[in-house]
Parts: sequence; C-alpha cells; structure tokens
Amino acid sequence: MIVDNENFIAFASATELAEQAGVSAATVVRFCQAMGYDGYPHLRAKFRQKFRHSLTTAQRLEERLRTPIPRDDLLAQVFRRSIQNIKYLMEQMDPAVFEAAIDAFGRASRILVVGGGLSASPAMFLSHSLKVMGFSVHEVTTGGIPLSLEQSILGPDDLLVVFGFWRYFRHLVRAIQWAEAKGIPTIAVTDSEVSPLAQLADHAFVASTDAVGHSVSPLASTALVEAFVAALSFGRPQETLAALRDIDTAYRESGLLLED
Repeated sequence: MIVDNENFIAFASATELAEQAGVSAATVVRFCQAMGYDGYPHLRAKFRQKFRHSLTTAQRLEERLRTPIPRDDLLAQVFRRSIQNIKYLMEQMDPAVFEAAIDAFGRASRILVVGGGLSASPAMFLSHSLKVMGFSVHEVTTGGIPLSLEQSILGPDDLLVVFGFWRYFRHLVRAIQWAEAKGIPTIAVTDSEVSPLAQLADHAFVASTDAVGHSVSPLASTALVEAFVAALSFGRPQETLAALRDIDTAYRESGLLLED
C-alpha cells in the first residue's frame, strides 16, 4: 500500500489511509511506530518532504483543502508564514557565501538574470534594481531563442544569476549547466538544498517559498534581492549615486513622473 501510493500517503489523514488499506486507524499508527516513526504524522512528513517540489498547483490545493483555514485566521496565517520564510533565510544565510556573491556581482562585466514562472518576479526585481545602479544587466523570463541569444554573448568575465522554485524548469537547469561548461560564474536563488540549481551553482541561496495557498511565496527571495542591492549600493556608493542621478535626469527630461 505505501510503496504503491506514496503521493496519497503524503497528504492523507490516518483515517483516510486506514479506509484505503481496510484496517483501523490504530493499526496505521502501530505500523508507523513499528517502522521507527513517532506516529503517522512523522511518516507523512517524510513523504511530504519528498513530494513538496513535484506537486502540481491542483495537488497543492487538494492538500490545503484537507485542513481548511478559518476565514478569520487566513490573514494571520499568511503573514506568519511569510515571516517564517524570512526568518529561515536569515538563519540559513552563510555570510561568506553572501560576500562571495557580492564580489561576483561587482566583478562582472555583464550580468544575465534568468527566471521563469513564479521565479520571474524576483528575477525582474533584481534586474531592474541593478540597471538603475549602472550595471550592465539583461533579464530573460522564458527559455528558447531569447535565452539562447542572451547566453551567446556571455563570457568568463560575466555572471549568470538564476532564480528557480518548486517544479524546476528545464531551461533554468540547462542555463547553469551551460555556464559551468563555459567557465562563467553562477549564482542560484532556489528553495531547496537539493534543488538541481543549488547543486550546480557556484554560489547558492535557499529561500523558503512555503505558502498557505496553492502557490508559493516569492517573499523571502525578494528580501534576498533587497540584501544584494543594499550591499552593492553601499559597496560602490559613488558609482551608484552617479547612475541614480542620471536616471533621475532621464525621468525628468522625458516627463515620465506625474509630478513633473
């Protein structure tokens, strides 16, 4: 039953599993304990960890609907989960890896930022932030020809930054593999230590994306981008000031801002 129904066990209650197996819930609990687990929740947690990154959005929603959240507690739970994600990022952060990544940003002649799907928003936030600071940055949020064109101009003096969460897109993994073969430095922002992006990148950062709903939360990865931008701003203050003044001038001259 367990071997053939791992996905069901990861999200079913002990009662539901007992009904499927034709035994009592107490038998399920005793079986788990005989296998060395504290109880059924302990066993289920192991399977959930295994399947967390392979679930579809429908499967994630099915999981959430098994234990619905009271409407009056929804906001609090969403905000608590977001705070937990950022706390986890802080606790897991290796200052040496962070500083090495900042050095890689600073040395790069060109920077290519790649994301896709749910990871596109922090990728675009990083790209925009670096552009207004004077960095030579391009971003791609799809694979195929756009990514191939941007990759073709990268060399060992440049930098590839890849954002990828949850069900990892093939083109994100291939982009890092390609960069590694070309000797191009890489940074990955992902959501698991065992993510293929984390395994391949020169500098990897794990930002939890746990969320209350069916989707995932990019909040912790966005906070990490803020940290990158702040460190780079203070690390090259004169260059950043000059670039920001040029941007302000361009905005005023083009009449982009409402108050102008």
